[in-house]
Amino acid sequence: MRILGERKIKLLILSLIICASCAREAYNISFNGVIVDEETNCPVPLSSIQSFCLYQQNIDESASQKVSTLSDSLGQFHIKFDKGYRVSMTVEASDYENKFLQFKPYNSQKPDTIYLKRKHVYQTSTAPIRVDEASPE
Repeated sequence: MRILGERKIKLLILSLIICASCAREAYNISFNGVIVDEETNCPVPLSSIQSFCLYQQNIDESASQKVSTLSDSLGQFHIKFDKGYRVSMTVEASDYENKFLQFKPYNSQKPDTIYLKRKHVYQTSTAPIRVDEASPE
């Protein structure tokens, strides 16, 4: 009788471990976003979005799915994954600093706003300088 009880406990613990590892994944992940300039709140069109979603391939191995897209003329984009437990995203746009995000997946009906910071461009003057030679007195 005691052996039967120990087996049930071991089976219960094993079941909990398996369920806990599976429970961290979300399914049918859909992410809507809009890319905007952090100073002007204007959309940043044609931003490049590279995203990776980690998912549980088997009990002790993870794998990733990659999705690449561009934001539209209003800065909006949509990314979709079958399943996963961690999303990483890099946003790149001309004249802006790259932005890296990492988050747990969730389904949202309204878009998340991602703010990009403009690169600071320092310009130096290359205009010629006129030098008048002073005549010795």
